[in-house]
Amino acid sequence: MLSNHYRIVLFLLICLSIGEVTALAPRNGMERIEIAEKDLSFLKKGLDLKQPYSELQVSKAEESLRLIPENISKIKILLKVSDWYAASYDNPLTLGKAFRYAEEALRISQKLHSNIYSGKCHLQLSMLQQLRNNNVMIEVEAKKAIEILNKTNQTDDLAEAWVMVWSAKMRTMAPIPERLVPIFKAASLFEISKNNKRSGDCYSQISELYFSVSDFHNSQISLQKAIFFYRAANLKESDIYPISSRLQIIYESEKKTMDIIKLKNKTFLQQSKLKNEIFLRNFMITFVLLLLIILALLYKSFIFKKKTNKVLKTQQNEINKKNCTLQNLVVEKEWLLREIHHRVKNNLHMVVGLLASQAEFLKNEEALQAINSSQNRIHAMSLIHQKLYQSENLSIIDMPSYIFELTEYLKDSFAIRNSIRFVLDIDSFNLPLSHSIPIGLIFNEAVTNAIKYAFPDYKNAIIKISLKTNDNKNFILIIEDNGKGLPNDLDPYDSPSLGIKLMHGLSDDIRGKFQIASENGTKITLEFSTNDSSLLLI
Repeated sequence: MLSNHYRIVLFLLICLSIGEVTALAPRNGMERIEIAEKDLSFLKKGLDLKQPYSELQVSKAEESLRLIPENISKIKILLKVSDWYAASYDNPLTLGKAFRYAEEALRISQKLHSNIYSGKCHLQLSMLQQLRNNNVMIEVEAKKAIEILNKTNQTDDLAEAWVMVWSAKMRTMAPIPERLVPIFKAASLFEISKNNKRSGDCYSQISELYFSVSDFHNSQISLQKAIFFYRAANLKESDIYPISSRLQIIYESEKKTMDIIKLKNKTFLQQSKLKNEIFLRNFMITFVLLLLIILALLYKSFIFKKKTNKVLKTQQNEINKKNCTLQNLVVEKEWLLREIHHRVKNNLHMVVGLLASQAEFLKNEEALQAINSSQNRIHAMSLIHQKLYQSENLSIIDMPSYIFELTEYLKDSFAIRNSIRFVLDIDSFNLPLSHSIPIGLIFNEAVTNAIKYAFPDYKNAIIKISLKTNDNKNFILIIEDNGKGLPNDLDPYDSPSLGIKLMHGLSDDIRGKFQIASENGTKITLEFSTNDSSLLLI
C-alpha cells in the first residue's frame, strides 16, 4: 500500500479530472485510490520481467495510467502496453495505440531527463516504424536512440538500435558495405553484454550478406561464429542444425567456386602458353627477316661510307688549312686591336701633354680650370684603353680595378691625398666598353666637383663611392660627400655647368636614371642596366 500523502495526491487528481467537489467526493476518491493502488501493484509485478503483458494486464494498465504519477514505473508500463498493441500490427487501430503509448513514454522520459528511457522510447518508435513500413523513419528513430544510449550503459538496447539501422539499410537495398557496418556494430555490442543469442543472430545475418556477394570465405567464418554463440547461449542442437546445414552449403559453394577458379586459371595458363608460343615463333621469323635487312643495309652503308670517307678526308684537310688561316687571322686581329687601344691611349696622353703645355702660357684661372678638367676627362678615357690592351678580353673592363686607379689619379691630380678620405664599396664585375667610358666620365665629373667645391676647409672631408649590382644586369652608382652641398640658387636639372650637362648627357646615352640631391652634402645617384639591346659597343 502507498503512504497517506500519496493517497491524498491521487485523490486530488481524481477530483480535478471528474470536476465533482461534493460531500461524497472524499469517500468516492478514496475508493478509486484503493482500486488504482491494487491495479498498480498488479502491474508492477510484471515490469521487470521480459515476457509481455497479458490482455488483462493491458486492460488494467489503461484504466490506471491516468492515476499513476509521471515516473519511471509509468514509463515502463507505457512501453509494455505499447509492446502488446504492437503485436497486433495488422490492425491499424492497435498500431496507432502502440505509437501513442510509446510517444507518451518518450514525453515523460524527456521530462524526467532520463537518457536510458528516452533511448528505449526512440528504439520502440523505430520498431513501430518498421511495422508501418516507414523505412526512412526507422533509421531516423534508431539513430536518435543510438545518440542517447551512447551516454548510458544500456549495451543491449544500443545494440538493438544498431540492428534497426541495419534493418532500414536492408529495406532500402543499400550497398552491402553500408549494410555490414551497423550489423557488425550490433554484434560487437552484444558480445560485450554477453548476449550470446543475439550475437549469433547478428553473425548469421552477416554470413548471409557475404554469401549474397559470393564472398564464401567470410560467409563461412561468420556462420561459424554464429554457431559458436548459439551453443554458448545453450540453444538446442535441433535449432542449430539448420544453421550447420547452411554452413555445409556455404562450404560446398566455396569449394565449387575454388574449383571453377582453378579450372579458369588452368585454361588461362594454357591459352597464355599457346599465345606465347605463337608470339615466339612470329618473333623469330620477324627477327630473322629484320636481321637480313639490317645486314644488307650495313653492307650498303659500308660501301657508301668507304666512298664518302675519301671525300670527307679531302674536305677535312681543306677545312684544317682554313681553320689554321682563320686562327692566325684571329690572333692577328687581337694584336691589331691591342695595338689600336695602345695607340689611342698614347694619343690621349699626347693630348694631355699638349694641354699641359698650353696651360703654362695661360693666365686666366677659368681657362686653366677648363684645361685641367679636360685633362682629367681624357685621362679617364685613356685609362680604359690601357685596361683593354692589358687584359685578355678586349671588350670588357674590370670595374673595381678601373675605379680604384681613377680615384688614385684624381687624388694625385688635385694633391688632396691627405686632405680627403675616400670610402670605396665596389662589387666585383665587368662592364662592356659601351658603358665603361660613360661611367668613367660621370665618375670623373662627380668626384672632381666634390674635390673642387664641396669642402671649403677640408675638415673631416669624406667622399663615398659605391657601385653595386645584384644580378650583373642592373647597377647603381652612388657618389656622395659630406660637404656644404649645392648652392641654393643652383637647379641641378637646368644648370649651365658643363660638368652637370655632361653627366646628364652621358646618363641618357646608357639609358640611365640620373639624380642629384643636396642633403648634408651632395649625393649623385645613377641607376642603369646592361640588357638594352639598342646599346652597341664603341
